[in-house]
Amino acid sequence: MSSSAVTTRRVSMDLLKNPVVISYAVLGLTWLLAVLFVGGFASWSSNQQLIRTASYLGIIAIGQTLVIMMGGIDLSVSGVVALAAVVCAQVRADLNSPAAMLIALLVCALVGAANATGIVLLRLPPIVMTLASGTIISGALLVYTDGQPRSAHISVLDWLANDSLLGIPVVLVAWLLLTAILWWLLHRSRYGRYGEALGSMLPASLASGVPVAATTFVMYIGCAVMAGVSGLILLGFTGTSSLTMGEPYQLLSIAAVVLGGTSILGGRGHVAGSVSGALLLTLIVALLTSWDIGEAQRRVAQGLLLIGLLLFYAREKADR
Repeated sequence: MSSSAVTTRRVSMDLLKNPVVISYAVLGLTWLLAVLFVGGFASWSSNQQLIRTASYLGIIAIGQTLVIMMGGIDLSVSGVVALAAVVCAQVRADLNSPAAMLIALLVCALVGAANATGIVLLRLPPIVMTLASGTIISGALLVYTDGQPRSAHISVLDWLANDSLLGIPVVLVAWLLLTAILWWLLHRSRYGRYGEALGSMLPASLASGVPVAATTFVMYIGCAVMAGVSGLILLGFTGTSSLTMGEPYQLLSIAAVVLGGTSILGGRGHVAGSVSGALLLTLIVALLTSWDIGEAQRRVAQGLLLIGLLLFYAREKADR
């Protein structure tokens, strides 16, 4: 066998083992099965709606990728989604739209910084710190809004959430741009290398002088800002800010990240894979809905999927 043939075969085998390639292959196969056996999935209008729905989850998921890759997790994203929408709707009543959106994202960044502070300085486990901060946010918003939705019609957010450019949803363009930025952060910046090192070899990373505090702050702030962006887009889509608007995305964002090939144990992260994970989960939910499977059964299916993913990565940990 010639050297070129050996090289080609090796590249092919590497692609078959690549978790991102696998995630997109599963997505393509699932979509093909949906087109063949469920009416309506082949139309562009149906796929546009699928993409829009997946984008809210997907933007949160690419942020969640940052913290999961470094061995952390963020359970405050559901609260941050609602926080961004509520703050933007409230500030919009007093200031212009750009200022309202900027202030909302700054508040979300502060939540990410608070999460990082608790993890780094107080040495709280990420799951405890972020769950606590998410609970605090939910309680504070309940008191502040008295449980009532806040309406706000912001033209730029409405355009971002609902319009298309040459038949392509604007929100997809925004999602891909954000993915490209986080891809650079994860795979081309020093913080990405630091985060990967912390997730895979924490003792060695500490001994070699990896800046744990700075890396943790960058990753958790990035995650919170992405959740905030999704909350703003949801505000543009619905026109109202609800306290529960982020709840469906808390566990689904983790599942999307893991389906996209990021190890829940840390040390390996794929932002591009999280895009396919979000699309795949949204497609699965759409299929279950088309089969008249109720919300309770869909949640059971999502829970079983999470258990399966955890069992898979528990096996991976044993093999390390």
